[in-house]
Amino acid sequence: MRFSQQIILTTGIAVFLSGCSIFSGDDETEFDPSDYTRAKMSKELDVPASVGRDNSQDLFVVPELLPEAQSEVFGLETEVLAPMQILSLGSDVRTNRDTQIASAFINAPEIQVWDMLNRFMQNDQITLTNRAVGDGILITDWITRYEEVFWGSDEPVSRHRFRVKLLDAERPNETRLDVEVMEAENYTEDEGWEPYVDANRAGSEFMNQFLGFMYVENIRSSRERVSQSGLGGITVSLGSDPDGNPALVTSSDFESTWSRVRIAMRLVKMRIDDRDRSQGLYFLSKIDEDEGFFESLAFWSDDEADSLQIPLGSYRVQVEAAGERTYIVFTDTDDVPLKADMLAKNFNLLSKAFKARVKESDLSDS
Repeated sequence: MRFSQQIILTTGIAVFLSGCSIFSGDDETEFDPSDYTRAKMSKELDVPASVGRDNSQDLFVVPELLPEAQSEVFGLETEVLAPMQILSLGSDVRTNRDTQIASAFINAPEIQVWDMLNRFMQNDQITLTNRAVGDGILITDWITRYEEVFWGSDEPVSRHRFRVKLLDAERPNETRLDVEVMEAENYTEDEGWEPYVDANRAGSEFMNQFLGFMYVENIRSSRERVSQSGLGGITVSLGSDPDGNPALVTSSDFESTWSRVRIAMRLVKMRIDDRDRSQGLYFLSKIDEDEGFFESLAFWSDDEADSLQIPLGSYRVQVEAAGERTYIVFTDTDDVPLKADMLAKNFNLLSKAFKARVKESDLSDS
């Protein structure tokens, strides 16, 4: 029995090996399956008359290559990397899948996203070639990516220029952010910088870097808000009131905010002329700093600019609570709210003034 099994096994192996000649054909040269340029047209299948013919038709015939093009390889080099996904951190960000460029919806007012973008650019030392505040567009200069090659030395790999744009979103209190690759170049030692078509990967990477920065900043701001509650100050952020006017927004209640406005406005060298608590109004004046009235207030800030960068004249501050938030709106004497870019320009100083560890008694002599 063992002898017969061995004969069957040996015979099967011989038949299998002999069958390999079906795939090699008459060409004695070994064929590499990965080299499709050497593939040959197979012979037409011989169908017995009793079986009948197939119904296939050559509707999409591939033409024969010209003799002079037999050695050329045709086709475009394609992206083989997995597509880059947009980070959706928490409930504040959702991906916009209705466009080919990197796009996301951020749960924040446009002025707040604009301010965060500018802080991101400054933090990463990104140079801008254009800043169109009215259109909500930022255009970057070349941003180069480097790789470490030897003993800490870096060599350039690629560089890109981006167009970053803010747009309105369908949902309330949401802002759409688009990142588009304007130009892309790869670097080689032989040819230097050469342009190439970016398949949206660099735009998604840029978007994710910004979303990561925003996520960390929001966590830091939340921690400051908690710790600041015991220091007398309040934390404010850029946003808009329920009517859509640019405003400072805080989670502190009306009483805490109302009392803090008085201290903050004096710190930023705004003279308080009058106030009406029943309407939540402060009446202020921006006066010439050379009058000496504010000289004793310079102790609280290390910044070179310790006064608001606004024209001289009269202003109003409206404090209004709505739901869990309190809004601080700056207006001129005609009750026209300050523009978003003006408020954003002064935000860093205002934010520091509102959460400064300064009490009313510290300003009694000023």
